[in-house]
Amino acid sequence: MKNLKPWLVAALAYLMYQPARAQNPFITNQFTADPTARVFGDRVYVYPSHDIPCGPGRGKIGWFCMEDYHVFSSANLTDWTDHGVIVTQNKVPWVQPNSYSMWAPDCVLRNGKYYFYFPTTPRDTSQGKGFRIGVAVADKPTGPFVPKPAPIAGVRGID
Repeated sequence: MKNLKPWLVAALAYLMYQPARAQNPFITNQFTADPTARVFGDRVYVYPSHDIPCGPGRGKIGWFCMEDYHVFSSANLTDWTDHGVIVTQNKVPWVQPNSYSMWAPDCVLRNGKYYFYFPTTPRDTSQGKGFRIGVAVADKPTGPFVPKPAPIAGVRGID
């Protein structure tokens, strides 16, 4: 029994380590950053920014382009679904088309509608340079989200 105790401790430590290592990160097929996690109903929804390596004619070479957002969801925090692109800079009328700067988003539920907030660079800099905050609205947490035609008046920020 004395010789069995170290083996039991080692086996227990190994088994405890396995679940934590196996599930982090849960998004493995693309680069993401700055996520917001929300519980809507019986699922967890994660809204991250989406980093794409820049190429010729797209952003600054060697940097990452952030031109869209995906949403991921899970009912058990183990099995995740990528619901695809929910907002892209090309579909937001007030965004600088070559900014590639769609950063740290968030999503909230209010009065039966989902409001997706996102910072990015505006096309019109008459009110000053820097990031503005946009809103897109949907009936479901996975979209389709419809961007508002202008950023929120008087609101700035990146994260």
